[in-house]
Amino acid sequence: MNIYITFFTDKGRELCESLEWELQSEKIFIRNGESLKDWTRVAFEDADAVIFIGAAGIAVRSCAPFLRGKDKDPAVLVCDELGKYVIPILSGHIGGANALALQLARYIGAEPVITTATDLNGVWAVDNWAVKNGFYIPKPQDIKYISAALLRGERVGLASDIPLPKSLIDELPENVVLNDTGLKNGIVLTPFLSENCFENTLTLVPRCVALGVGCKKNTPIYLLYDAFCQLRIYPQAVKYVATIDLKQEESAVHNLCKETGAELKCYTAAELKKAEGEFSKSDFVKSITGVDNVCERAAALASNGGEPIIKKTVYNGTTIAVCLIKDEE
Repeated sequence: MNIYITFFTDKGRELCESLEWELQSEKIFIRNGESLKDWTRVAFEDADAVIFIGAAGIAVRSCAPFLRGKDKDPAVLVCDELGKYVIPILSGHIGGANALALQLARYIGAEPVITTATDLNGVWAVDNWAVKNGFYIPKPQDIKYISAALLRGERVGLASDIPLPKSLIDELPENVVLNDTGLKNGIVLTPFLSENCFENTLTLVPRCVALGVGCKKNTPIYLLYDAFCQLRIYPQAVKYVATIDLKQEESAVHNLCKETGAELKCYTAAELKKAEGEFSKSDFVKSITGVDNVCERAAALASNGGEPIIKKTVYNGTTIAVCLIKDEE
């Protein structure tokens, strides 16, 4: 974690040194001579958390020009120079400011000042749940519908396009109801760009699919990415991009991993032949690669034998297939 810290007085310096000691397992960047504006700009580009030791007003005015959104801003916290209080002021849930405030308060013997309504009322926070489980939130502004409903004591629906492990279900409160799409407010777990099934829908995207790819040599990235976009799947849902080892140096494949944030998995022809399932066959592909199908077999292997959700699909000379990832535990 990259943590940026600034202070303004000698007592603030002493507290900064204490925090630096307690946080020595993290990467700490302390403002050293640069203007507060320039330092804050860099912090918002690079930091996971930003700590101001001083007045909250200074922190607010310093951060204001660089705010982008609750899903993009780093955690921002304020400590008074005497170390009496730790106050998360930005990205309390998604950015982890609330959790860091509790941690810092334990370190320095301060009182954490948590102001988010769900925390104050002991109500389950959907954004905390999403971050904990690695779900992407395409529209963070929709969190408010779920949080407001739960604070009112209303039931919230939960629909899912993927199998939910028991451990995930056990984390849900009683008033989050599975598969009741008749409710006004609800959460949808899906890898797909799809229609809302509640009047107010919060979409959460798990990294749950393996994308098998076949392409010609020197395929331009835009062709491969355009092919992927046709599938109507969130890029953030792709955990693995899989292909044959003959393509492991293809720039288009590497760029697709970069675009989706996925890990590249490459298999030999012999390994692909061992994939289990029903696959389409191509004599031409076999003559080039030594195996009758690359994309479906690669997706099957990378998904640990998961359910195929998109069979071999051809776009502009590229082939793509998608499987849901089977439980890897």
